[in-house]
Amino acid sequence: MKLGALLAGGSLGAAFIAASLLLSACGGTDGTNGKDGAQGQAGQQGTPGPAGSTGAPGPAGAGTDGGLATSCLSPCHGFNGIVEQWKTSVHFAAYVANLDGTEIPSWTGATACGNCHAGDALAARAAGTVDAPGADDGGIPNVKNGALRYRKAGTDAGSSEATYPGSAKVAAVTCTTCHAVTPQNDPHRTGAPTFVTGSFPFFAPVGANDVAFISKSPDTTAVTGESAGPRGTSNTCIWCHRSRQDVTNYITASNNISQYWGPHEGPQADVFTAKGGYQYPKQYGTATHEAKLACVDCHMPPSATNGNFPDHSFYPQLAVCTKTCHVGETSLDINGAQTAFAGAAPTNSNMREFQAALNAAGLITRSVTTGLLPSELGDGNWDLDQGRSVSGVTADKAGALYNYMLLARGSGKVAHNPKYCRQLFWDSMIALTGANPTTLNVRP
Repeated sequence: MKLGALLAGGSLGAAFIAASLLLSACGGTDGTNGKDGAQGQAGQQGTPGPAGSTGAPGPAGAGTDGGLATSCLSPCHGFNGIVEQWKTSVHFAAYVANLDGTEIPSWTGATACGNCHAGDALAARAAGTVDAPGADDGGIPNVKNGALRYRKAGTDAGSSEATYPGSAKVAAVTCTTCHAVTPQNDPHRTGAPTFVTGSFPFFAPVGANDVAFISKSPDTTAVTGESAGPRGTSNTCIWCHRSRQDVTNYITASNNISQYWGPHEGPQADVFTAKGGYQYPKQYGTATHEAKLACVDCHMPPSATNGNFPDHSFYPQLAVCTKTCHVGETSLDINGAQTAFAGAAPTNSNMREFQAALNAAGLITRSVTTGLLPSELGDGNWDLDQGRSVSGVTADKAGALYNYMLLARGSGKVAHNPKYCRQLFWDSMIALTGANPTTLNVRP
């Protein structure tokens, strides 16, 4: 407000002027500062700025500061993706399917199923504890090489199978089914800072000169099984992927067929080794696959997705086939061999002809009492066929049925041993029909 206005204000203005003059005339010292006032409220947060660039990776931890070291994740707890590969496998699918399933009661008691399906099966077999005391006449020959069959004292030429000694209640083929993890090699127990590749050994003997046995005995005089030859780490596969039946002692002069008759599912080793079928008085040879390869070569090659450790999905890898032998092939149906042998569509596939001959002989079914339906003939689901209830079947015709089931369940559609598969097919067809098959020009 201007001075003129204040003056015009009368007494109020005069009082203001007097006070001003009084103050200006004072010459005293300044007083002390007062206390700070209370802090005001924080303002709203501003818009975040853009993210900075990623810095260079830091060094791997040593695992001594309480953190999770890289060595734990790779290849141990993370296994470089091995566990995720395993989760895509049939081993994992069978485990999931069996949870709370109908097979649970079969794992305990006097059954043999657990000897392959239970998580602790191979450990028990390697220790030789599957041979129940007093159950036989001296033990299971070659039990520590995978054999399970023996001859009970006082019986005829037949054989019996060892019972599972453990207590598992579900099928679970996992890491510790094949690999031994003990207090002596477990880094959690030993305090080792890293996992050393190969420190978890196999239960099955896998040395260069170690052999695995399939169930088939070389003759009827003993129940010994037969060597599949030294296969290295593939010995582990052979311990389970073989028929449970000793075909030499299983098929007799007269046979009673039922839906449970024949080789068990998954008898790949019997085909691959060219030893497990019912063999007629002919010469049986093998193919290049058996002569040069083992199971892990095709089913567990090094995988780039898990740090070049063996592939644990267990599916056959086409890249193995095309690398040196079948260059340029785009599927496992090499040169159309699988289609010609077990294809569902062609009218001239070997397995289609085989199936039709067995059905005409009244030996196969999917409903126990009747033959195959027209819709089932040639549908390609060969592994679903079962024995039909019939008695008094001759050895050679029963052998043909056995070979059909062996090929349907374990041949890999001829891939596991093309020559042996075709030989068994040719000889079995003659036993069934008295004539050469029409879908194969000559016996290999």
